[in-house]
Amino acid sequence: PADRLAPLVPKPIERRIGDASEVQVKTIFGRASCNDPAGQAAFSKLVNRLRDAAGLDDDAMTAGVLPSAIPNAFALPGGKVYVLNALIDKAESPDELAGILAHELGHLKHHDNMRGLIYNGGTSFLIGLLFGDVTGSSAVIFASRSVVEASYSREAETAADTFAIDIMHALGRSPKPAAELMFRITGKEGGSGFTILASHPLTEDRLARMTKEDRPASGPPLLTDTEWQALKGICGSGKI
Repeated sequence: PADRLAPLVPKPIERRIGDASEVQVKTIFGRASCNDPAGQAAFSKLVNRLRDAAGLDDDAMTAGVLPSAIPNAFALPGGKVYVLNALIDKAESPDELAGILAHELGHLKHHDNMRGLIYNGGTSFLIGLLFGDVTGSSAVIFASRSVVEASYSREAETAADTFAIDIMHALGRSPKPAAELMFRITGKEGGSGFTILASHPLTEDRLARMTKEDRPASGPPLLTDTEWQALKGICGSGKI
């Protein structure tokens, strides 16, 4: 049922759940987004290029960076994507970060976060959705926790990988660097805690597939070197 219901949830309700989840997320990771002007401009450019390649509506997606020592990124219902700054710190190129962001856009496009909420929330959450009670405290806490600790099915991960591969190819860039970034995090973090690997396990199949889809760059760099350095400093000094 969750597979069929998720795309049918009205956008205003999905956005309301996302807004409520965002409040909780900012409580967990710090209320203020990173907003160094040059870094924000570079981040917006990267996000816009991915969004355009993905064919997502301008008003259907917003993205931000939060200060955190945890390397992760996640999508909230209604079109919000957050990157935790440690992921940017660990990224060595715009393509590495872009592939991860494209994967999250895939989850958004496929309503995977909404599907997970309906699946995990069961009848009570569905009734809340139907009657508009999605901003009640218990629903908010449940939704935000579910989003931050999201663990997608293997099928959802495969579909989001396909989406990311297609976007990177459309931009004339390779999806392989994103796999390399996740692999580096795997080695250092062991996939523990809230790292990106807890919610998106990097199986050998996923790594092999993204590596196989490697292509020589045929499109322009997603960011200039100057813009990339600005993005690396989006949280100010880079210290958390």
